[in-house]
Amino acid sequence: MFFKVISVKEFYNLFSFFEPVKEILDVEVFNALNRVVAMDIHAREDFPPFMRACMDGYAVRAEDTFGGGESNPIYLRLKGEVEIDKIPDFSLGVGECAKVVTGSPIPEGADAVVMVEYTEAISKDEIEIRCSVSPGENLILQGEDYKRGDSLIFKGTLIRPQEIGILLEFGITRCKVFRPLKVGIISTGNEIVPPSTFPLPMGKIRDVNSYTIGAIVKKINCEPYFYEIVPDDSKILRKVIQKGIDECDIVLISGGSSIGAKDLTEETISSFENSEILCHGVGISPGKPTLLAKIGKIPVIGLPGQVTSAQVVMFILIVPFLRYLSNDRQYLSQRYFPITYAYLTENVPSKRGREEYVRVRLIQDKDKLFAEPIFSKSGLIKSLVKAQGLLKIPSSSEGILKGSFVQILLI
Repeated sequence: MFFKVISVKEFYNLFSFFEPVKEILDVEVFNALNRVVAMDIHAREDFPPFMRACMDGYAVRAEDTFGGGESNPIYLRLKGEVEIDKIPDFSLGVGECAKVVTGSPIPEGADAVVMVEYTEAISKDEIEIRCSVSPGENLILQGEDYKRGDSLIFKGTLIRPQEIGILLEFGITRCKVFRPLKVGIISTGNEIVPPSTFPLPMGKIRDVNSYTIGAIVKKINCEPYFYEIVPDDSKILRKVIQKGIDECDIVLISGGSSIGAKDLTEETISSFENSEILCHGVGISPGKPTLLAKIGKIPVIGLPGQVTSAQVVMFILIVPFLRYLSNDRQYLSQRYFPITYAYLTENVPSKRGREEYVRVRLIQDKDKLFAEPIFSKSGLIKSLVKAQGLLKIPSSSEGILKGSFVQILLI
């Protein structure tokens, strides 16, 4: 039996076999952080709601300052001073100005602000202006940012602090978001024991994958559901998978996705009447044995049991899938794992036909950032602990040369 390997892009294309979560929650805006907006949100008023100064200085009629400068100052009569929290009860006529501060409303008749640095009070009622300004200068116009009815946030937007700020600016204190994705996590293998096991019996390993996978799931604001450790027994695995698909939106199975005698994931999934194996094998290293299936409408994913392989597959393949299922319209963007660029410290060989992800340590040296490859077997966790990023080597490449300026996925 051999893997029928598909590319990473082809794996992403399989997302369309599944429907994102549909349930909607009404939440306070502050609690919407890292949630996905379930409907378009529009401005309920103009913003700013009035014309206001964006500099300290004097509100003027721009035409009254034309021709003014250091060697030819203009003199205007001070009509009044505008308080930041009150609409002026006076207007400006020819040759008049008003003192304003940043953010204060502008009196009727004014159409510009002269910065305070270019002015001087000659007397209580007279201001010297030593520059000319054009209409609209140093002003923010009513509705310049948003007009009433403009779209503030589109459906499918992941809420950041910036979006929280804009909603509250418009007096919107609640919004509708899609509920968090429920992610079932199952670890398999006769050798797996709970993390609390100490001392560790010979031939056993602690369950690391459930909790590192769960931490990644939590990082993208999905809800991990942990199930019992399952031995290499197809009947028990089938029972736990059934529980997972009954309670969750997606089920992740760690271990058993390869093609050895005790790798039971594909066989067990196929035993469900309404199941379909969409792929078993992805052109990614580490992580080739990854399996994607569906039981009814629920996606079920078989992850490699090796710690490093499982985490790399989560970063590259599964996080975008979870974001897709969460209705995030930018599910392939680098929101949670951003990128940086660095100079490679040594040659990195690779084999054609697979995307390889090499763990790297980032080193800052004066004004340059360097990426030092960490070569390690996929069963060893140290390489991920030491790494701050992943270097992608395209499937068409046989490696990358020392000194190359490369893109690094931060993890």
